[in-house]
Amino acid sequence: MKKIMVIMFACLMMLSLLTACGGSDVDETAPPPAEPAAPAPEPAPAPAAEPETPAEPPVVEFDRDRVIAVFTREDGSGTRDAFVNITGVGDDMYIEAVVQNETAQILTSVETNETGIGYVSVGSLSDSVKALEIDGVLPSNDTIKDGTYSLQRPFLVCVTDESLANPLVEDFIKFMLSAEGQALLGSSWTSAEANPDSYTSEGLTGTLKVGGSTSVEPLMQRMREAYIELNPGVEIEISGGGSGTGINEATEGMLDIGMSSRNLRDNEKEALTDITIALDGVAVIVNAANPLTGLTLDQVKEVFTGDITRWIELS
Repeated sequence: MKKIMVIMFACLMMLSLLTACGGSDVDETAPPPAEPAAPAPEPAPAPAAEPETPAEPPVVEFDRDRVIAVFTREDGSGTRDAFVNITGVGDDMYIEAVVQNETAQILTSVETNETGIGYVSVGSLSDSVKALEIDGVLPSNDTIKDGTYSLQRPFLVCVTDESLANPLVEDFIKFMLSAEGQALLGSSWTSAEANPDSYTSEGLTGTLKVGGSTSVEPLMQRMREAYIELNPGVEIEISGGGSGTGINEATEGMLDIGMSSRNLRDNEKEALTDITIALDGVAVIVNAANPLTGLTLDQVKEVFTGDITRWIELS
């Protein structure tokens, strides 16, 4: 009996297992589940736009057939006096030349007029204009000192005997000619003293009036600042007006010291003593766009007397 019950229990277990297996059969013919789609690739960034290269400005050639615009200084200017005497222009200045009363006006006129030509102190040159070679020589300290640059002149101070008796006038002149004063010339002007002595302040006080040449004026401003630093009790008033003004007002006692960029004439020497404080060149200048690099002294004369009136004639 027990044996029969065991057999029956075994049969029931097998039947249960078969039923369970039949319920979990998988349809092998069904397609496999689809794999999840891969994410779409991100679009590549657009290439950066190349920066636009600015167009080159068109090259405009200098028109050499144009009329030369001549600029000159006024009568009484030491720069004009030196220029006309050395070049031989004399009293025959071109009637069409435009007269300017100051160095700065000549520089501006030539800088802003492509056909312009003028002349200024070498110490007043700037990059806004171009200095020309004269007979193949550019103005410089060396060429002025050795005399190879022909357009040169002295920078003077002029005083009466009465003014020179003033200890402050005498001391200021001594400073200008000293090693310290001549060092202020830098690369702009040429020393008037080969072996200047050193300067020692005496602690003077007072006021000086100095005036005249606008070419000498920038140098005098340097001298003034350095002298006052060593002599803080001194005041120095500086005015322009041109060499003629400086000479006349020094003669009349209106100035303690006159500034001149030309030598004194014989009649002026009767009342004044002149002292050279530096050497300077007179630079002939043209507009920076002008391709011309140099002239002969004869050509300079012909331009400033009006015998040559167009750039094309200067080959």
